[in-house]
Amino acid sequence: MATERAPGYLDAIAGVPLSPATLSAWQSAASKAWSDPARMHHAGRSSGLLLDSARASIANFLGVSPENVFFAGSGPDALRATIGGIFAVRSGISPRIVVSSVESMAVLGAAGSLPGAEVVPLGLNQAEITGALDLADLHSQLTLGAAMACIQVANAEVGTRQPFAQALTACRAAEVPLVADATAVIGREPLPADFDVLVAPAKDWGGPPGVAIVVTSPHLRWRPEEAPDRGWIGGFPDIPAAVAAAVALEETAPLWQGQADSNRLMIDQVRSELVSMNLSCAGDPTDRLPHILTFSIEGAAGGALVTELDKRGIQVASGSACTADTRMPSHVLEAMGLPNDSSIRISLPPDCSEDTIDLFLSQLPVALAVVTE
Repeated sequence: MATERAPGYLDAIAGVPLSPATLSAWQSAASKAWSDPARMHHAGRSSGLLLDSARASIANFLGVSPENVFFAGSGPDALRATIGGIFAVRSGISPRIVVSSVESMAVLGAAGSLPGAEVVPLGLNQAEITGALDLADLHSQLTLGAAMACIQVANAEVGTRQPFAQALTACRAAEVPLVADATAVIGREPLPADFDVLVAPAKDWGGPPGVAIVVTSPHLRWRPEEAPDRGWIGGFPDIPAAVAAAVALEETAPLWQGQADSNRLMIDQVRSELVSMNLSCAGDPTDRLPHILTFSIEGAAGGALVTELDKRGIQVASGSACTADTRMPSHVLEAMGLPNDSSIRISLPPDCSEDTIDLFLSQLPVALAVVTE
């Protein structure tokens, strides 16, 4: 039986329990796929067939060819392989990697760790302080040349959607490949109709935490440091995780739109209540992911409020979305020019109930009173 989450669980970005079908698929694959899928003997071929099947299933959901779907051990692993693989073939054109200043730490770290790379942060649209990138600055930076651009589909910390289609058009005109971090998007929003490469962790759609996907355009030129073995980038393939990720995505496919609509209404309700409490909410109020909301608190540490809410059966996150360390200020809020030393983020599970929202809204003022007294 799948592990049950707490009734007040509001940290879906951290992951959700595997469904019974997904857990069963993982356990079944673990009993069968224990041999190296590159081997020609029966056990190896059996492992390879399961890996190939998982790859084909995810490709079918995304509407792409299986040969353009790759697995990696985590979102950061996938981003490192992708960014490094593109830089390996394009660093001779330009050492510059253009990134939005609100990218995840995984993107910023992967780009910044490449020898000889020059990371160029993009400004944000100052007309509205939502975390959306400044397209004019992107155009300006692309005219100077770049090995690649890294622009997220939406921000996983404040929920704001980026003007991704316009950014892709600008990059295509400049003949610069665009790496898109699609964290928190699959199973919540339609993916972009066109892209060069997308990266997303399987836990976003109810898969296990130890696997992520890289989806490439057929025209993308890249050279990962370690050649993908039957679609797995880096290390020995975790075939049970890949199979479970595929089953979770199959389960999500017919349900996500209705769940996203429900999540959006709940976030609208929470935002309205927080504003009435004079709490500052970050991100675009409408052009956003349906399940994420971050707000700032004054006069108390975010970690203290997380602990106080946890005592009351409510689980939320604080600090940067890229780390569990609540002592690490949010670089996203800092880039947006917002208070970044004490913030709380909620991210709704797809099947979040009204009872959970009511519990959060009833207990938040009580917990705030404790940590700010």
